[in-house]
Amino acid sequence: MSDSTPTQLGRFRILRELGRGAMGVVYEAQDPALDRTVALKTITLTGDGAERAVYEGRFTQEAKAAGRLSHPAIITIFDVGREGDLAWIAMERLHGVDLRQQMAQARPPARAALNIAAQVAEGLAYAHQSGVVHRDIKPANIMLLKGGRAKIMDFGIARLQESDVKTQTGVLLGTPKYMSPEQLAGRPLDHRSDIFSLGAALYEMLTGHAPFGGADVSQLMHNIAHAPHVPLNRAAPGLPAVLDLVVSRALEKDPAQRYQNAQELADDLQSALSELPARAAAPAAAPVSDATQRLPATAVTTGERTVVVRPGGTAYCQVSQRFDSSQALQRLAQLSAKDRQRLGAAPERPGPMAMVLREPDLRLLAIALISALLAALAIAFR
Repeated sequence: MSDSTPTQLGRFRILRELGRGAMGVVYEAQDPALDRTVALKTITLTGDGAERAVYEGRFTQEAKAAGRLSHPAIITIFDVGREGDLAWIAMERLHGVDLRQQMAQARPPARAALNIAAQVAEGLAYAHQSGVVHRDIKPANIMLLKGGRAKIMDFGIARLQESDVKTQTGVLLGTPKYMSPEQLAGRPLDHRSDIFSLGAALYEMLTGHAPFGGADVSQLMHNIAHAPHVPLNRAAPGLPAVLDLVVSRALEKDPAQRYQNAQELADDLQSALSELPARAAAPAAAPVSDATQRLPATAVTTGERTVVVRPGGTAYCQVSQRFDSSQALQRLAQLSAKDRQRLGAAPERPGPMAMVLREPDLRLLAIALISALLAALAIAFR
């Protein structure tokens, strides 16, 4: 350990440094009381009195937010304390790799991506029910463990409904690449902002790139707030058609059009898993233009099949009957009045000749009738 590394914090004996971030250092430590290894997240309380109070309050808020949560998909907090200018939180020591590191090596297969997102959605649903909004969901804050388990980390900028720490007007807390439009605009936000961020992370897992980009932060922020994302069925061909609907709803600009709770998103992701082969590999991302427009879609069931309809009545894909989730499709089909107005005219019905050419049995019947007619004409003019 370096000279600046403490040897003891509270009852915890420092073993080694695990990593550094913008706010502080994370150490591996030994808890002698329970004979277990923990991770100690620290923050140095520097600056003037007002700045110091903000940082200390935000750090304490992390402990309050995460410490009240007990869920398999959320990191467990054991203790919190302060020694001099150093505040610390003791949490469970996770052995794995965060999603950002994993995607830097190779993006996960589609099945693994949906599994990860579903677990995170369930953890968020639990946190939201407890009054906690994470506000910084991103791949770096999702830890992947053995056995395919995922855990949400770092509630450092989480907002409690009864928060003691007020975010200064105009100050953004989070990572712009995954922020919701309302968070970027500095508007009041709620749990649906976490759903947008998870949708952005899922899109990146499935396609290899974020749903929104830009040459600089200003352009990135503009695109998130106003530009449509490239539809999933174009960015990653071969994925189940219903995933385009799931991801598009999670990434809605208007929170009112988004999933209204994370459990709905988790349920739809679990249902969509049935559409994937047992060993589905990550599909190759198709080259697409940032200018590609995402058009609103709805699922319509007629007779024996369900189709996804774009404006003007164009059916662009068919949902397999193996996707056994009528409730999910009904939720996804709930468009706003504005969307329904944009959908406009009903699909054009094919003409009689088109029906004859499309159906094999009708084609054979037509050939037989024409042959009989020609034979009759030949006999008549002999």
